[in-house]
Amino acid sequence: MSSGRPRSRRSLPSALAVLLLTVVTLMGLVPSGARAQDEVELRIWDQFTGPNSEAVDAIYETYTDANPNVKITREAIQTDTMRDTINTAMGSGTGPDVIFYDAGPGYAGVLADAGLLSPLDDLATQYGWRDRIAASALEGTTIDGKLYGLPLQVDLIGMYYNTSLLEQEGLVLPETLDQLKTFCTDASTKGYIPMALSANPGWQSFHQFSMVANAMMGPDVVRSLLLENQGNWNAPEVVAAIDAFFVQLRDAKCFSSDVNALTYDDAAALFYSGQSLLTTTGSWLIPDIEKNMPDADIGFVAFPELPEAKGRYWVSGVGSAYFISAKSEQQAEAAKLLDYLFTAETAKRWIEEADLFVPIQVDVAALTVSPLSKLIIDTLQTGVTGEATFGYNIDVLAPESFNTAMSNGFQAMLSGDKTAEEMATELQAAWEEAAAP
Repeated sequence: MSSGRPRSRRSLPSALAVLLLTVVTLMGLVPSGARAQDEVELRIWDQFTGPNSEAVDAIYETYTDANPNVKITREAIQTDTMRDTINTAMGSGTGPDVIFYDAGPGYAGVLADAGLLSPLDDLATQYGWRDRIAASALEGTTIDGKLYGLPLQVDLIGMYYNTSLLEQEGLVLPETLDQLKTFCTDASTKGYIPMALSANPGWQSFHQFSMVANAMMGPDVVRSLLLENQGNWNAPEVVAAIDAFFVQLRDAKCFSSDVNALTYDDAAALFYSGQSLLTTTGSWLIPDIEKNMPDADIGFVAFPELPEAKGRYWVSGVGSAYFISAKSEQQAEAAKLLDYLFTAETAKRWIEEADLFVPIQVDVAALTVSPLSKLIIDTLQTGVTGEATFGYNIDVLAPESFNTAMSNGFQAMLSGDKTAEEMATELQAAWEEAAAP
């Protein structure tokens, strides 16, 4: 029955147009630009395989909740496995859109050299990333003058000490190398392994060398060596640095006699159990220290001062960073995700929920963290604001062949089969070989 209301002449064609648009949309015939928001899948490979994996899922989920057109497909991969597979996967185009991977020439640098990573310089300007992220951290993901990654995981390397046991045994925290050697003698007499150190498979010595090399040469000289190829790895200061840690401390019996057989976890267990009073490693160990030593009072300091050194420095370096695959068809969406991951709000979650230390300025007073974590964050923040100078973590900026020379050579030194002079000569040779055209 008609209502008696006359219809507009344009109403029928308009209704027909709406109907046709609805039909072709449902059939998938409307061009992608015609839809308000296309569905986008971002494939991410990351190395968060430990207890913080759930926190990472939650951080990604917050982004997809705010961007319902984006689906994140995440694959958490062990670091060693990723190193073995990522080059082939990304080269074949079967890899992820976004990767959280080791920074440095021997890792991400290999991908960048192969044209598999997207440069981020224009995006850094567009999103203001350089205003948020510490310049020293961005330097660690800059390769041949181009920015390729956003560094999320920043480490601080120094010396942990068990205050509870030091007080119990009447021992004083060593502040110099000579004091450390005396400390080792006294601690050994009391039945302890003074310093928990391991050298199996060998990468652990990278951090020890970084501490003493920065002390003897100064961070500026180490930077010149690593980033500008100026100077020599067999200079007298390098020989003195190697001798200080790998000869003098070895001879002072600071380490376990089976140091070359111990894994990183073995050495950590010596410290957790109270068999060792000191251990020299990075800030990444804090969650495990707090889990395994809930009742102990643990401190963290820069490595003791060396004779005739340029200074006493914390060592800091980029652990891993976020990169965008050059083969990804979702460049813009990947960039938006990275921007979200490096906001101050998300930085707070990385610290509190995922137990990561990030090179982004945050309100430390607003964080809910342990006293030991707060010490690390306060220290790192002085680097973000430019108040402090940190030493460079050498292996993340060195070529793979140089790292191999370090790993094998320092093992030989710990077993007494190589001198400091021989080691420095081998490092220089490895550097020259890697730099050769």
